[in-house]
Amino acid sequence: MSGVGILGNAFSGLQTSQAALRNTSTNIANVNNPDFARRQVNVQSRLFGGVEVTDITRIANDFLIRESYSATSNAKAAEVIEKLHDRLQSLFGDPSANNSIAAKINTMFADLAGMQVDPASAIRRGTGINGIQIALDDLNKLASTVQQIRADADRDIFGRIGIANDLIKNIHSLNREIVSARTLSNDANALIDQRQSALNKLSEIMDIRISPQADGQAHVATTDGIFLVSSSFANLQYSAGSSVNSDTIFPRISVHNTDYATGAVNPVGQPLEAHIVSGELRGLLDMRDVTLPKIAEEIGELAAKLADQLNAIHNDNSAVPAPNQLVGRNTGLMAADAHGFTGISNFSITDAAGLTVVSVEADFTNNQYRVNGGAPVAFGGATLGDAVSAINTGLGANGSLTFSNGVLTLGATNATHGVAMAQDPVSPGLRAARGFAHFFGLNDIVSATAPSHYQTGLTSAAAHGFTLGSTAQFKFIDSTGRVVRDFTLSVAGSTLGDVVSQLNAGLSPVGTFALDAKGALAFTPASGFVGGTLFSVNDLTDRGATGVSLSQLFGVGPGARQNQAAGMQIRPDIASNNTRLALAKLNVTAPGIAALGAADDRGAIAFHALEDKVTNFSAAGHLTGISVTLSDYSGQLLSNTARLAAQAETVSTDRRGIRDEINAQISDVSGVNLDEELSNLVLYQNAYNAAARMIRAAEELFDTLLDAV
Repeated sequence: MSGVGILGNAFSGLQTSQAALRNTSTNIANVNNPDFARRQVNVQSRLFGGVEVTDITRIANDFLIRESYSATSNAKAAEVIEKLHDRLQSLFGDPSANNSIAAKINTMFADLAGMQVDPASAIRRGTGINGIQIALDDLNKLASTVQQIRADADRDIFGRIGIANDLIKNIHSLNREIVSARTLSNDANALIDQRQSALNKLSEIMDIRISPQADGQAHVATTDGIFLVSSSFANLQYSAGSSVNSDTIFPRISVHNTDYATGAVNPVGQPLEAHIVSGELRGLLDMRDVTLPKIAEEIGELAAKLADQLNAIHNDNSAVPAPNQLVGRNTGLMAADAHGFTGISNFSITDAAGLTVVSVEADFTNNQYRVNGGAPVAFGGATLGDAVSAINTGLGANGSLTFSNGVLTLGATNATHGVAMAQDPVSPGLRAARGFAHFFGLNDIVSATAPSHYQTGLTSAAAHGFTLGSTAQFKFIDSTGRVVRDFTLSVAGSTLGDVVSQLNAGLSPVGTFALDAKGALAFTPASGFVGGTLFSVNDLTDRGATGVSLSQLFGVGPGARQNQAAGMQIRPDIASNNTRLALAKLNVTAPGIAALGAADDRGAIAFHALEDKVTNFSAAGHLTGISVTLSDYSGQLLSNTARLAAQAETVSTDRRGIRDEINAQISDVSGVNLDEELSNLVLYQNAYNAAARMIRAAEELFDTLLDAV
């Protein structure tokens, strides 16, 4: 070999060793960088002697990387769900602790029990009222906080969309840079690492599928094929709600194509939610739209039954002295409606000493009344207005029963007199299984934003009472956020049955409405639409000038049940003056005979007995319909949320384990091994030194030749 050949070979070895040493240094410097894939220098012999670097390979297992996207998305979805459940658990409290809603209800019953000892004691009455208010406050707090968590989830969705857009744009830009680098035969591995990091972060937000291209690009799509990055890139759009409540209809996440050259975003996009299977977005969407509304519905069911049962007892009893006036809630009923009651209810006016002034017995079954036990007198009709007019006539100059704009009012004429009611013990006056005072809310102890029930007692044959042509808009949105039906009712016909038929025709085929025996309007989704939600968007109807719309009357929309825990409080006049607490039961007596007594504890006994009373709970959220006590239902509510939290933790742990195992395998392939790199460092240093010595030998050879000349 000539001296020139030796020098050329040695120089190629020197250059190759330098490149290998630089690569090894880069590997060692990134030993703790999870986004770095180690490099390997590939060397080959040159045609006329010596060695050269053919390329620097980025060591990665494409199969494991693809699996890591799925594992990361699944883990992040579970992680988001777990965190939100943890937040819920901190709100609901430990079932065994004194801060849970179950404990608050049990404490309430203990406080109510004390009133039996001395119903005239202001301290015991105050304690009982305070116990009720604490339980109501806790339910109100639970309901409002669940909606707050939904609002926070919605803001998180908005934030994730912004991050996803930045990542998508960055991946597209890196694709172009990688293609350019490869075209110029430059090393693109650092750019590929950056792209890999962006892809990993995007897979945390949503599930993705990668399609490698021959020119080095990586096209990105959802797992079912909606492209996010290709020759251009997509732009995700979403507008977070300014406020969130149970009736909020959230805008849809949409994906829009972008013109890379101009940056213009196509205003026409397509919905994306149904194409998101996992990732943080899926976890947030599921919690916001499915799990949290179901829990809110469970809270509403507990609150509604608690308020309804407390009101039933309070309506069936009276304060001593009796109040001068009782004003009911707006029922949405009209005077022309059939009174719909059966059985007997008693209406009495009492003086300041609790003696009967006048007593009117209303026999709704026979449509007649008696004054002070006298001869029966016919109502003159079977409508609510007829019944009210007849009872009012029976009260005479001593008092009045009036019905206006859906609200019933019973009052005594003399400012020192009071009014009280009692159900017949053998044949109580009932409408939709509620007593007269209870149905109209004439002596409620608990007031709330939403009614505690929607059992109107109306039938399909009843006049609908809405202005013809007045409108109500309804939307049925399926579990993916897709609007399946957007229907505007224009009231026609004359009966409620006609309106129900209109609703069913307009909402077909997603489900049907039907009035049950108690006058409650129930919506049943059809097969294939279970899990969707019917929203009342803009209801402009008004039943008989009561101010109650069709949706309000029958509780249409998710807020009807979820809001039943909102704004609950002890009636203000009772809260400020506990002598108004109804703990005595009216005795129906002749004028001048005692009807009420301050020592009467029958109302207090009824409040205490409520602790063991079995109540019929409707299916709500994750809980099926069941007949249990209020305490038992609150325990089931707590147990269910705890079960969901434990399940979320288990799923999250399992999915994190799968993700970590895949990442560990990737690290075994792509990660930097210090021992191996140090070994390579020694090897390449020796090769470098050998090449240097060959250059030195060649130099000495040329020096000898020159000296010989």
